[in-house]
Amino acid sequence: MDNQTIAKIFEEIGNILEIQGDNPFRFNSYYRAAQIIANLPQELETIYRTNPKSIIKIPGIGKGLEEKIIELIETGKCREHEALVKTLPDGFLEMLNIRGIGPKKVKLFYTQLAIKNIGELKLAAEKHLLRDLPGMGEKSESEILSAINEYVSSSHNRRLLFEAMNYAEEYIAYMKNNDGAADGCGLIDAIEPCGSLRRRVETIGDIDILCASKNPKKVIEKFTEYPKISKVLNKGETKSSVILKSGMQVDLRVVDKKIFGAALQYFTGSKEHNVRVRDIAKRRGLKISEYGVFKGKKLIAGKTEKEVYAAIKFPYIEPEMRENRGEIELAESGRKMPRLIEFKDLCGDLHVHTNWSDGSEDLETVALAYKNAGFNYISISDHSHTVGITHGLDEKRFREQWKEIDALNKKLAPFRILKSGEIDIKKNGEIVFPDEFLKQFDIVIAAVHTSFNLPEEEQTARIIKALKNPYVKILAHPTGRLINKRPAYKVNMEAIIKAAVDTNTILEINSSPFRMDLQDIYVKRGKELGAKFTINTDGHHSSQMEYLKYGIFVARRGWLEAKDVINTQPAIMKL
Repeated sequence: MDNQTIAKIFEEIGNILEIQGDNPFRFNSYYRAAQIIANLPQELETIYRTNPKSIIKIPGIGKGLEEKIIELIETGKCREHEALVKTLPDGFLEMLNIRGIGPKKVKLFYTQLAIKNIGELKLAAEKHLLRDLPGMGEKSESEILSAINEYVSSSHNRRLLFEAMNYAEEYIAYMKNNDGAADGCGLIDAIEPCGSLRRRVETIGDIDILCASKNPKKVIEKFTEYPKISKVLNKGETKSSVILKSGMQVDLRVVDKKIFGAALQYFTGSKEHNVRVRDIAKRRGLKISEYGVFKGKKLIAGKTEKEVYAAIKFPYIEPEMRENRGEIELAESGRKMPRLIEFKDLCGDLHVHTNWSDGSEDLETVALAYKNAGFNYISISDHSHTVGITHGLDEKRFREQWKEIDALNKKLAPFRILKSGEIDIKKNGEIVFPDEFLKQFDIVIAAVHTSFNLPEEEQTARIIKALKNPYVKILAHPTGRLINKRPAYKVNMEAIIKAAVDTNTILEINSSPFRMDLQDIYVKRGKELGAKFTINTDGHHSSQMEYLKYGIFVARRGWLEAKDVINTQPAIMKL
C-alpha cells in the first residue's frame, strides 16, 4: 500500500473522530501522521520491509499508529478505519473535499439539516438553507455553492505529478526486473514513461509507458502480472491497459527498438506540439508518425528522438518544452535552445522550516542533512507569529534563533545558514514586523496566509504593496494554491510579476508537490519580463529536500536556465 493511500486513511480517521467530537489530541495525532506520511520521500512499505522496527522511529508515529501502518501494509485494511466509515452515510466524507469545508461544517450541516452528501449540500445552498445556520450567512452560503461547482467541474480526479511518478517508477522497475536481473534478461531494450508524465505536467490522468522489445507478447504478459493491478482492461499483442489498486490507469505500448525514438516523441506529445512538427515535416516532403520519419516509403529516422527532430532540421526539444508555447518558432529561427536548469545546478534552499515553528526537526539536524547532501547553504524561514501557525516566532524568539544560527555557522563552516523568516502579509499589504526589525534578517520572505477570497483588484494591490517594502526579497508561493484542493486566489499575476521586476523581488517556485507554485505559465512569462526566481522546498523535514526536483520540473516547463534562478549561486550571504 502506497504512502498516499495510508495518509488518506489516517486523515479520514482524524476527520471522523473530529466529527464525532472525540478528544482533540487523538484526532490531531492522525492529522499530523497523515501529513508526515504524505511527505515521506520513501514508501512506508519499503521502509517496513527493509527494517520492520524502523516505522516507530519516524517522527510523529507512536506505537498505536505504527500498529495501524503495519496492519495496512500487511492486510491492505485498517479495522478501525472501516468501522468508523460504517458509522457515516455514503458520500458523507466527500463533502470534505469541497474548498472551505471541514469536519465542523459537515457536522453542522448534518445535525441541523441532515445533509449527507455533496448533492444534498448543493441543493440546500441553492435553496438558501445554509445562510441561517450558526456561523454562516449569505456570503458563506454563496462561497460554498461556488466551491461545489468548482469541485464538480474541476480535475480532482487527476493525480498529482509526484503520485503518478511514484506509481510509474515502481511499475517500470518491476518491468525491468526479471528474477533479480536488472536488465530483464534481454526482454526489454528500452522503457520510458511518456505522455503528460514525461512532460512533467502538474496533474496526470493516466500513466503512459512505452517499451521497446523483440518479444512484445512476453512484455505484455509480464505487464499484466504486476501484483498491484486490480483490473486488466485490455490485453492485445502490443498494447495493454490496466487499473492499479490505487485507481490509476496505466497504458503500455510495445514497439521495435528501431522506431522507439519516433514512438517516444509521438506519445510524449503534447498533441499541439506534434501537430506543428508533423506540419513542418510535411512541408519538407517528409512524414512523421509513431512509426518513424519517412521520405516516401523509406524509413529515414526513428531510433532516437534527436534523429526525429534532426530530420526536420530542428535541435532537440526537451520534453518539458513541448507545449506549443513558442518552442517551434524558436527551433525554426535557428537560435540556440535554452539549456534548461537541472537539479545539480542548485546550491541551496532558501525556504526551510524547523521545529522552532511547525517543522519536525531541530535546526542543526536540518542543516547537517543539507550539508551532507552537498548543498552550500540553507535559509531557515520559520513562520512569524501572527498567522496562527503553531509556535510561530515573534521578534524575541527570532533573535533567540539567530543566536543558535550564529553558533552553528561557526561549527558547520563553510556551510552557511541564512537568517530568514516566512513573514505574513497583512490584509492591507503591510508586513507584520516593522522595517527596523525586517532589515536585520538576511532574507525576508513575504507570504499570504489569510484572506484568500479578496477581490482580484484588492488582492493584487495587497501583494504589490508588500513587494514595495524595501526589505522584502522573496514572494513565497505566489498564487497560494494547493493543487486539486485549493485554487489560486484571484490575482493579476501579470501585474505581480511586473511589480516583482520593478522592485527587484524574487519570485519563489515552491517545490512542494502539493503546490508547484508559481505555475509554469507564469514562470515563462516572468522570464520574458525579466523576473528572477528561487526554487525552494518550503520543507518541514530534511527529507523533503527531494521536493526540489518538482520545482525544477516547473522551472524547466517555464524555460528557465540556471542563470534565472538565484539559488544556483555558489554562495549567498544576504539578499
